[in-house]
Amino acid sequence: MLPTLQPFFQGPFSEYGDAMALSQSQSEPTLAQCLDERGLLATAITGWAHSQGIAPGRAQASIWHMLYTIRVMPSVLLSHSVLMRPLPLSTHSVRLCLTSQRLMLAHCGETSLLSGDTDSRYHALIFEHFAPVHQYLNEQFGIAERVLWSSLVYRLNHLSKTIAEHLPNPTQLNQDIHWLLHTQQWRGQRNPLFKAHQKGFDVGAMRVRGDCCLMHEHPVKGYCDDCPKRPEHMNMRASVAKSLSQ
Repeated sequence: MLPTLQPFFQGPFSEYGDAMALSQSQSEPTLAQCLDERGLLATAITGWAHSQGIAPGRAQASIWHMLYTIRVMPSVLLSHSVLMRPLPLSTHSVRLCLTSQRLMLAHCGETSLLSGDTDSRYHALIFEHFAPVHQYLNEQFGIAERVLWSSLVYRLNHLSKTIAEHLPNPTQLNQDIHWLLHTQQWRGQRNPLFKAHQKGFDVGAMRVRGDCCLMHEHPVKGYCDDCPKRPEHMNMRASVAKSLSQ
């Protein structure tokens, strides 16, 4: 894990820090190289999916992405919103170990003096990391990018709330999440998180995501409790989709 985050990932939380590590080695390809050389990441994802018994290509990409966000986002949220140290996560900056799926970073991020500037701290993550990854998965596996943004929004909501419960002062983290999900335009372009968040809807205390992540295609999984495809959520899903189209 990153040494700056070791105090947060103690005991039962240690596994959540394993997705990132420091490395000055040039032996691993950058994430950009993995995306440019089309077979590199796709082969790794397919091999992992086959070991899990996941056959459909779209489900392979979607479920891999869901687990990728679970592993990556705890370190990102803690570093970007608690320590105020934005990590070097653009596809050209970060390296990917294809066997362990671990991200290798050159440093632990530079301290940001602009605590309220969510834009600057998260721009590279969204537009220079996840946006190209989502485009790649769409091109290689046929999974719609809206599904991947929906999954990322779900993880932002879920993980930020879990982290906030263990912080003495989660104000900055909560402000960042609110900005990320409720800002429509980001530096003159559409914020993909905003639209994905809008498609979600509340059923009681549960936030139902706007698009299904296809986790039910896993041989030992079923529909998530917050899946929009569950029969009890279908009517509300149709109503939300209709209102957004008007």
